[in-house]
This record gives sequence, structure tokens and C-alpha cells, in this order.
Amino acid sequence: MSERRLFQEFNRYKKSPPSKSNPQIISLAPISEEDIFQWEAIISKPTKSDNPFYYGGQWKLHITVSKQYPIEPPVIKFITPIIHPNINLNTGEICLDILKKDAWSPAWNLEHLLVAILMLLDSPEPDSPLNIDAANLYRYDPVGFQSMVQFNMWKVGSFIDLKHTTPTTVSKSNQVIRDISGSKIGTISV
Repeated sequence: MSERRLFQEFNRYKKSPPSKSNPQIISLAPISEEDIFQWEAIISKPTKSDNPFYYGGQWKLHITVSKQYPIEPPVIKFITPIIHPNINLNTGEICLDILKKDAWSPAWNLEHLLVAILMLLDSPEPDSPLNIDAANLYRYDPVGFQSMVQFNMWKVGSFIDLKHTTPTTVSKSNQVIRDISGSKIGTISV
């Protein structure tokens, strides 16, 4: 049942990629057609209206689908490091209710899960954190949180394109990254 369902999803995504209906989902596909249970996705926050904290970012996720899918939810982890109250920076583990067996519905598919993760990026839950430091910074110092998130995105290279206008500005003359208040948060070596 799970293989058939996954092949149906894969064929649907090949015919009509999720990026057509949601530009924040760049790609969603099995890593190889020989192993339909291992998927990879790339999500992004390409416009400022998407999210002021994560604007300009792009992240790779790994999806492990069990043989009991869709009865059981898949396991999704961030491969690209991300600072977020509900995402473990070291393991990429995501704290999201619908990824748990007791809240999962077989009616959902992999695209639905990516949309839920994108929504989590927009609305962190600092009261149930996997990253306590990020939750405290988000709760008590939003400007500091934004600076830390943007600096991490620059550090790990998860910006879609550093030429985009982002909440941080990149000075072309000396390659200094500044947050929206103008404070220096890093430099780029060219």
C-alpha cells in the first residue's frame, strides 16, 4: 500500500510539481527511483511577505517514509542547519504535531507536510521548543533572533541568492551584512 501511494504521489508531482501551486516548495522527489522511501525536498522563503526572519532562505530536507505510510507519518529532518525554536539545530529534527503518530492523518501527503513546515517557520511555537536558546531569543529579543537567523543563513549558505533584497542588506563595496536596524552581523570574504 505504501509503495503504491508513494508512486502515485511521485507521478502527480512529476506531472504537476508542488512549486506550481506553492512557489515556496522548490522540489519534492525521491532521492532515487530505486528507493521510493527516501525523499528529498527543498523549501524556501523567497519574498519578504513570506517571513521577515527567514526571508531569502532555502533549506534542504530529508524525508524517510515508513512501509506503513500513509497509516504512519514520515520522518522529516532539516539537512540545511536552521535556527528555529521548534527545530533541533544539530539533528534537524522538527517538533510539529502532525509528524507524530497520534496527530497524523492518512489523508495528508508529503506536500501537505511541507506546507505545514513552511507554516511552522512563519509561526514558531516557543512554548514547546526543541531549541531552547532560539525560543528564548525569539520570545524576548526578536531583533536579536532575526540577526542570528540571518547570520546562520549566511554562514551555511542557505540564501537563495545574496543579490536578493533581504532583511539583511549586503554592501557590495565591503561585503558587510547588516540586519534591518543597520547593525553589522557579519562579513563576506570574496
